[in-house]
Amino acid sequence: MKDLLPLFRLLKKWFHLSRADRCMFLHVLCLTGILRAFVIMLPFKWIARYLGKQGMNSPAEENVVKLEAAQKIGRAVEIVSRYTPWESKCMVQAITAKVLVRKRGIANTMYFGVRKNKKNGLVAHAWLRVGPAIITGNCSVEEFKVVSLFGDYGCDYIVRKDCSE
Repeated sequence: MKDLLPLFRLLKKWFHLSRADRCMFLHVLCLTGILRAFVIMLPFKWIARYLGKQGMNSPAEENVVKLEAAQKIGRAVEIVSRYTPWESKCMVQAITAKVLVRKRGIANTMYFGVRKNKKNGLVAHAWLRVGPAIITGNCSVEEFKVVSLFGDYGCDYIVRKDCSE
């Protein structure tokens, strides 16, 4: 019975969410699973093609409405990632959030960084920035040396092809 208590608390929270929030959480859950499979099975160079323009930074400012929407997506990704039966660490979280903010036309930049740990080994990390805010992976990102970044202007790539150039 003791083991079921967290599950009951989670279910109680679930039923108090709005329908839109429940849909968002389910969308994030499915997307993290799909993207986790891609990260495991595909070479990174294939995934990188869809992350945006390499070496490009998105604007440091974003309008308040888009920033709030992006932060809501980031919170959903972070919460769902705690409960997935598969591993949903920083890279899966950042790509998931990137897909969702891009879909909403929000400019963003995904960063990949490294730092040394206490045993002189390398630790890799990925995070997503929208405007001035870190949306996913905000664990002392200033400690990491950025080795690659992928930016989006946040426009609709189908309608405005000039945005990706």
